[in-house]
Amino acid sequence: MAATQDLHEARDRGREMIGITLMTSADTEAAVALIREEQPDARVRFRGVSYKIEAEGVLEFDMEKLSERLGRPIDTDIFLVNMSTYYGRMDVSNGKVSIYSDIQPERFK
Repeated sequence: MAATQDLHEARDRGREMIGITLMTSADTEAAVALIREEQPDARVRFRGVSYKIEAEGVLEFDMEKLSERLGRPIDTDIFLVNMSTYYGRMDVSNGKVSIYSDIQPERFK
């Protein structure tokens, strides 16, 4: 019985895990630095030509904060050019790229 419960708990944690892979660029380096600062529980791995960023629940990339870090404007369209893949539920709105483990925002429920 305990082994079955452990299996269900591990499966549920797996459903909370979301991620994104970004190709290496100045924009990506700034995004990685921002995630490390604002979401220290996120796991960031460099893979030679890309970064894989994973977290439980949510990853959020705020273009205003990213623009400040870069010293020049960046919008969601340019940010998404750096993305090679993601998993989770993505929302691109209000100058942010957000990836959630559950359906967000409320308008999608």
